[in-house]
This record gives sequence, structure tokens and C-alpha cells, in this order.
Amino acid sequence: MNNDNIIVGFLGLGLIGGSIARAIRKAYPSAIIRVYTRRENPDLEQGKADGIISSLHYEINEDFSDCDVIFLCAPVLRNLEFLPLIQPFLKKDCILTDVGSVKGNIHTAVSEHNLDSYFIGGHPMAGSEKYGFINSSAILLENAFYLLTRTPKTTDTQLERLKSLLTCTGSRFVVLDPKEHDEATAAISHMPHVIAATLVNTVRENDSSEEYMKQFAAGGFKDTTRIASSSPEMWESICLSNKESIDLFLGYFIDKLTEFRTFIANDDGEKIREQFRTAGEYRDSLYN
Repeated sequence: MNNDNIIVGFLGLGLIGGSIARAIRKAYPSAIIRVYTRRENPDLEQGKADGIISSLHYEINEDFSDCDVIFLCAPVLRNLEFLPLIQPFLKKDCILTDVGSVKGNIHTAVSEHNLDSYFIGGHPMAGSEKYGFINSSAILLENAFYLLTRTPKTTDTQLERLKSLLTCTGSRFVVLDPKEHDEATAAISHMPHVIAATLVNTVRENDSSEEYMKQFAAGGFKDTTRIASSSPEMWESICLSNKESIDLFLGYFIDKLTEFRTFIANDDGEKIREQFRTAGEYRDSLYN
């Protein structure tokens, strides 16, 4: 596959997909980038005017039948709905991939639709509290982990083709099992979003009529809750798609909160200090 003349399809195009599209356009100016969107979108129209998007489509049909790679870039539950719609239009050597942060459900659906020989799961571990194509960037994925999940029929050649195309994003690729993926992302991505949203709502529901908590919220609160501003629709979809793993790690977290509450109630300064010490050491080791 010659990436210079590649034809790429995007079903949906938001922050992550848009960033991939921009990186492809920058690296391969002659690439054809086709985008499906459910309705007219001024941001995507601007993307077309700017030369990022070659064409916009409002139906999933034969317009995508010559695509070398197709990215599913809608919320994770919506991506499942795309599978039977795009299936009749996949050419023999097309690679079908996604950018969702849950892998178990889409691998199951891919198998049910007999698409295992086309599909490679993908999850760029990058993002922002901002969302939509308007906030996408060709450098958003630089140095980020790009997680890939194979099906039983994924070939090494397919995997290398996809990596070759996505090298332009500057990502670091890791291949792992879908279940391992979902457990890891539940702990380090999905649960933090649930916690951030819950913390914000706890403050909102318990603030005084003068809203002192809102007025005085400073760096610590803002840093901890930044991701609570993410897309509600996207996170509804993620929570419902990875509920078993999220429930598992929320259980662990609730147990730790209960334990910490006990330490405070018992004036156990040593154990409180130990919690902050071990957390600080582990946090400091993340980027070393």
C-alpha cells in the first residue's frame, strides 16, 4: 500500500479522528480523505475548505468501497451500529479500525458480523477535555501510546500496514489483548472521568447559596476535575460499554475511600501520611 495515494474513510470525525486525519493530510498531501457525518457540520465544512477533508458524505454507501483504511470515530456504541452498514462496501484488502476506548464489545460485534479478517482495534491514548473536530490537531497524538488489539484473523501484514499509515501521528504502538485493554483503561481513564464528574457534582449539590465553593475553587480542584468537562455523550457510551471493568475498579476505589475515612475518624495520622507518601511516590514514578 502506497501511503502517498492512500484512500482513507472516517465514519464520524471528532477530536481523535480529526487529529489522525490532519496528521495523514500533513504527511501525505495526495491522500484522499472521505468523511461520513450524520448531518451538516460547519466545522467539517471548514475542514473541507481547508483541504483536510476531501469529501463529506451523508450516507454510508459505495462511496467508501475503494477505501484502503476506514476509521470508526463515533462514540463506542455508535461504532457498533456502523459495522453492518459499512460491511457491504469493504473492499477485499481494506483495514477496518476504530479509535474507541473500549475494545471487548466491538471485538464481539466484529466477530458476529464476520469482519474479523478486516478489523484491528485501535485506541490512541490522547485527548483533551475539549472535543470535536474543531479542537483536533495534527500533533495531538505525538508520543502518545496507540493501543492496538488484534482479532484471531488479523495478519502481521495488516498490522504493519496500519502502523505504517499511523506513523505520521508520532504515536508509540502497543499490541495487547482486548480484555487487558479494557481493564487497563477502566483503571487509568474511565474511572478518573467518573470520579471527576462525581466530585464536581458533590460540590455542586452541597455548595452554599452564596456559592463559596464555586468562587474559591482553585488549582487543586480545577486540576483534579478538568476532565469532567468532556463530552457527556461519549462518556455515557464508554461507561455502558465497559461497565464490568469500571465496576470492578470503582469497587476497589470505594474500598480505599472507606479505609481512608476510617483513618481520619480514628485520628490515625501515621496511616494518613502513609497513603499520601505511597501515592506521591507512585505518581512521581509515572513519567520517569
